[in-house]
Amino acid sequence: MAGEKKQVVTATATKWKIAKLKEHPQQAGMFGDVDDRELDALTENMQKHGLRIPIEILPDGTIVTGHQRVRAAQRLGWKEIDAVVRHDLAAEGAVAVERHFVEDNFVRRQLSPLERAKCIRRLMELETGRAAEAFGFRKEELKNRIATRMGLSIRSVNRYLLLLDTPVEIQKAFDGGEVSLIMTGKIAMLDKKVKAEISRRIRGGEEPAALVKEYTQPLGESDATREAGKAFVRLVSALDREVPKIRGQVEHLHRGRLRNSAPVVKDAVELLKAVAAVTATKPQ
Repeated sequence: MAGEKKQVVTATATKWKIAKLKEHPQQAGMFGDVDDRELDALTENMQKHGLRIPIEILPDGTIVTGHQRVRAAQRLGWKEIDAVVRHDLAAEGAVAVERHFVEDNFVRRQLSPLERAKCIRRLMELETGRAAEAFGFRKEELKNRIATRMGLSIRSVNRYLLLLDTPVEIQKAFDGGEVSLIMTGKIAMLDKKVKAEISRRIRGGEEPAALVKEYTQPLGESDATREAGKAFVRLVSALDREVPKIRGQVEHLHRGRLRNSAPVVKDAVELLKAVAAVTATKPQ
């Protein structure tokens, strides 16, 4: 894998009773189990060739890597399995354990893009010890570091993370093949209130693909029309953000500033009247 090399485990494997193993607490929520077809293939391979790569566990029997190998071993009726006990990871603490757990699944499992996106974001959270919304100025540095370690391009990392900035309904539609990754990126860039509206309409029964097209591909085909649409989204966002701060304070604004801005304000008033008129005539 490109970038930083993964830690090579050289400790000797030991036999461990399968009944005493415990699933990693994040396994079900982050990755779940492979489907029956994949498990059948793994079980058949282990039946023919045995366990080629020992699982990795903590001293208390918590599985760090190898959950699916354990499932296959249970299918085969094995009572014991080869395991490397990672005393070193346990000594480093919970963050080191989870980082190794996530990275191993990222490399070994055939994850969907949405699952890969969640892995990347979780690794960034583990790097900083804070939630995604609090990465701050270190976000670009973090993305580059994760991209290097996981053998990804920064472009891929950005696309995966944008996917997580879309409404859950869009994420589900993407996972189901209804919406492309490029389209989810466009949805991610929309205003929060617009994304909330898209979520509401999907929950109301409208087709995600049609809604994505409506919100990301304006009816006009000219460059000017597309730019007008983008500018309007920015304008509405700015009004939503700034109007509450000004409301009730107009009499306190600087007179010279008001005079200088009068032509712009006049144009804005005319534009908003026109928008309101069109909105009033369009069907809901």
